[in-house]
Amino acid sequence: MNWAWRFGMLVLTGVPAIVGGGVFWAIFGKWTAVIIWEIVLLFIMSVLISRGDKNQAAHH
Repeated sequence: MNWAWRFGMLVLTGVPAIVGGGVFWAIFGKWTAVIIWEIVLLFIMSVLISRGDKNQAAHH
């Protein structure tokens, strides 16, 4: 995939990161829960981006 698509996917992750971080902070009240949420979200997005790269046809 092109860099614009990858960057767009990372920007799209910003909303769940901010909102989810706030939710986890409100529920648990600890930074550990927020950091774990951010790591899980980063892992999920890296898997989605890598799968998107595999499905792209070569443009030559």
